[in-house]
Amino acid sequence: MKTFSRLAIVLAALVLGFSIGKAEDKIKEFGVTVYKMGEERATDKDAGGSFDKLLAYLEKKIEGAKFPRRGIRNNADEAKKLMEDSKKPTALGIVSPNFYFRHKDALKLTVIAEAQRKGLNGEQYVLIGASKAEKYPEGKKVATNLDDADWLNKVVMPTPEGAKPIQWVNKANIFDALFSILDEEDDACDFVLVDRVTLEAVEKDRALKAMPRGLKSDMLPQDLVVEVDGRLGDKREAIQKALKGLDGDDEGKKAGEAIQVPKFMDADEARLKAAGEKFSKGAK
Repeated sequence: MKTFSRLAIVLAALVLGFSIGKAEDKIKEFGVTVYKMGEERATDKDAGGSFDKLLAYLEKKIEGAKFPRRGIRNNADEAKKLMEDSKKPTALGIVSPNFYFRHKDALKLTVIAEAQRKGLNGEQYVLIGASKAEKYPEGKKVATNLDDADWLNKVVMPTPEGAKPIQWVNKANIFDALFSILDEEDDACDFVLVDRVTLEAVEKDRALKAMPRGLKSDMLPQDLVVEVDGRLGDKREAIQKALKGLDGDDEGKKAGEAIQVPKFMDADEARLKAAGEKFSKGAK
């Protein structure tokens, strides 16, 4: 009897262990890394809670999947290191287009969606200053919160052949740079590079809204959702569907509001291709 009881216990343990193992096998982890160029507050401390709402939404929509946050960074090298970490693999990334073009081959990135920040389709930059920049401002100092000179010189404000390049001055706070021009401070830049969302805020400010708008960039891609090294597997389509339907229910709307992206869309392939060609070859 004792032998039978022991055997029964062993068999029960094996069955229980097998059942638990099978349940655990059904849950797959898809680590998420976020890189936001030009955003001082794009850190785990400042933005972690907001992005966790999006990840919780995805977990609710995608059966058998968890989306642990690997990290939120505003430094491209740090974001790349997270994506290269084999011990805590990243399967899903939300990155700026310049990051995608620079690292798409090394990290094996595939675009699966494009963000619509504040509901805007595409990103466009404009030069604002004390005077109107009607043509490329050769050699002028231009304030920007973007930290990739190649992206700026090749894609955002392409340097004409033979022209003296813009002197880019990194400024974390675009509004401070605008007020420096307005107040005619000694260290003020000649112009400030302003994105579409910031421009909306500028146009609501009594003092800044009268400042002349000048040269505009082409319409460019916004932040991209990328798959890393094919790691989404058979969950890819479900994740795409969930992202594109983000504004379809209250929980999704709250998640979108938290990250200022009410929905995602299929990437604009023509826009993406045009920007990629400029970035890889430089302006002609």
